[in-house]
Amino acid sequence: MNPSLIIVSNRLPVSVKKTDGVLEFFPSIGGLATGLSSYATDKRNKWIGWPGIASEDVTEKEKQLIATELLKYNCYPVFLTHKQLEDFYNGYSNSILWPLFHHTPIASTAHKQQAAYWKAYRKVNAAFADAVLALSTKGNRIWVHDYQLLLLPALLRQERPNDKIGFFLHIPFPAAEVFSELAEGPALLAGMLGADLVCFHTNGYVNNFLGACQHYDIGIIGKKEIALQQRVVRVTDFPMGIDYDRWVRATKSRAVKAELAKWKRKYRGQKVILTVDRLDPTKGLVERAAAYKEFLVQNPQLRGKVVMSMLAVPSRTDIDEYKRLRNRLETLIEDVNATFGNAYWKPIDYMYRSMPFEQLAALYQRADVAFIVPLRDGMNLVAKEFLAVQQNTSGILVLSKTAGAAEELKDAIVVDPTRRSTLVRGLGKALAMPEQELKDRVSNMQDLLSTSTIHVWAGTFVKSLKKSGQELRTVRVRTLSPVHQRAITASFRAADTRMIFLDYDGVLVPFSDNPAKCKPSKELLTQLKKLASLANLTIVSGRSKADLTEWLGDLPVTLIAEHGAFVRTAGKKRWQTTPTNLGWKQHALRPLEKYAALTPGAFVEEKESALVWHYRKAKTYYAQKYLVALKRALKPIAKTYNLSVQQGNMILEVRPKGIDKGNAVLNLLNSNSEFILAIGDDATDEDMFATLPASAYTIKVGRGRTLARYRAKNTNEVLALIKKLH
Repeated sequence: MNPSLIIVSNRLPVSVKKTDGVLEFFPSIGGLATGLSSYATDKRNKWIGWPGIASEDVTEKEKQLIATELLKYNCYPVFLTHKQLEDFYNGYSNSILWPLFHHTPIASTAHKQQAAYWKAYRKVNAAFADAVLALSTKGNRIWVHDYQLLLLPALLRQERPNDKIGFFLHIPFPAAEVFSELAEGPALLAGMLGADLVCFHTNGYVNNFLGACQHYDIGIIGKKEIALQQRVVRVTDFPMGIDYDRWVRATKSRAVKAELAKWKRKYRGQKVILTVDRLDPTKGLVERAAAYKEFLVQNPQLRGKVVMSMLAVPSRTDIDEYKRLRNRLETLIEDVNATFGNAYWKPIDYMYRSMPFEQLAALYQRADVAFIVPLRDGMNLVAKEFLAVQQNTSGILVLSKTAGAAEELKDAIVVDPTRRSTLVRGLGKALAMPEQELKDRVSNMQDLLSTSTIHVWAGTFVKSLKKSGQELRTVRVRTLSPVHQRAITASFRAADTRMIFLDYDGVLVPFSDNPAKCKPSKELLTQLKKLASLANLTIVSGRSKADLTEWLGDLPVTLIAEHGAFVRTAGKKRWQTTPTNLGWKQHALRPLEKYAALTPGAFVEEKESALVWHYRKAKTYYAQKYLVALKRALKPIAKTYNLSVQQGNMILEVRPKGIDKGNAVLNLLNSNSEFILAIGDDATDEDMFATLPASAYTIKVGRGRTLARYRAKNTNEVLALIKKLH
């Protein structure tokens, strides 16, 4: 039996709204739902996403009703709060990632909130990961979609190292020099590279992605692949198509024919220039209206004989930038209509609304020119939909060279959205094109679209995901050789500003059956003191405040205790505390103590913000047997109290989510540091490695999967490196 397919996207193909206290369910609009419809109706598969309504707007009983109703469509909801939607969706996704990926400026107001937005983005991606892991089993194929979930593949990979995970980005991927402006860039790349197969609409976006990985020195870059330490990630282009047959059938529909008659009456005697897009800064609607104004200036003989039918679909209406854009566009439209129009002719017929399928298909048919000129667009399916309905009509496409569709639709009239003169010439060429040339161009593009449909796109991706990983070769692991040690030392000495993050157990001191016996030697203290005189040194440990204060408190170093729950800055005596609710501890303590009693040699350590189940001294049989049972017992408690249950080196630690070494280090990072070194040994340190920029020197001590660039054998190699630095 084939493994199930788990589809994960920000929105489900079925949305929910509440009208007068009554829940209503309706299909979501978009090509993705169409393309994956055959997979969504297969009972073995699942589609996970947000249902379109905030969690505060429904009761617990209504949430259960929503889940039950969505189950009919094989859909499973991830509920998000208003605050999460504001910071994760409107904030980081659409005010930071969307403009940057489209090569447009990020608003200053968004920049000010970027840290809070990023925190919410990470939290929501983690919530999606929890949902996927809870609703799937090992061996499933998982297909993650789009820019809202860039971190999700790596989060899933951590828990399911052998699952087939695919990722598709539906918007452009920016050039490396643009992407590098994003402070969180390395973490986002690491998130995407959690997939086996990373796909984009065009080969240009593939090259941009590979260029970004090369910029940050991530893996070994090959032709459409990246070799990481443990595996190879395929990176390729899969241009998304449309449901071509549906649009062709629409031309024969009675309802569409009726709508077409209405459009013909409305635009009688005029050539129709059509623009259809969401009202978004990247779509170039203002630029199109301005080019049309210039077209009317240069072609006075066409006044009264042409009309621009502009359908602007409302989008992200809560974001200030979008509100300002609407005002700019509508002011310009009023100016054009006032300047050139009269009682009998309105140059721009502006429609700010969504449009039903039949009415839109008819408008496509009536148009003589589709003026599709986004500033930058991942694909732009409108261009393809317009061409599909040109079966018995004669419309031609004017298309921006920066739309992904331009790489396929070579017979369109291609223009440069940054040069108004090319837009004006493009409109003139489209309206004057000989009929036979027009038909030949459209026919060539229709041949392509009829064979490269959205169903082919989806099927090809799933087949490729199934094959991914079957021919993986061994990836070269960078051991901490003398050559690498010399390179790190040279970089350290050349830098004026330096930051170093070191774990304690397993990095500075070997592990012991008794954690209390891991006190630092005088030699180690001397070496750390020398290092602290040359660099901003931080000890990042899961140890308690008491241990770190007693052992390292006299050193001029910053101390991080309990994975980030407590921080003591160098030169200060007072610890700063991460606010947490500790009401969960009594509930988690019971199963921990129960299985410690059942496992000879195991014991529970209680910290201020965490509980740790140690099993280093336990016999392997009992440790393995009861570790699984303990994880199962902790799962509902962790879900109820939003806890992280993380396995380390012969320990199982329970602590509140959000308290991790990644967040702790992120708060201390100095963006001006010329040299950054981090060394850790277990899973808790991977959060730290993921947070640091790719230019940092990251070292994992010992075996196991890691995001670190280098691997050291043991604590002796670490101490040898420290000595070489001073």
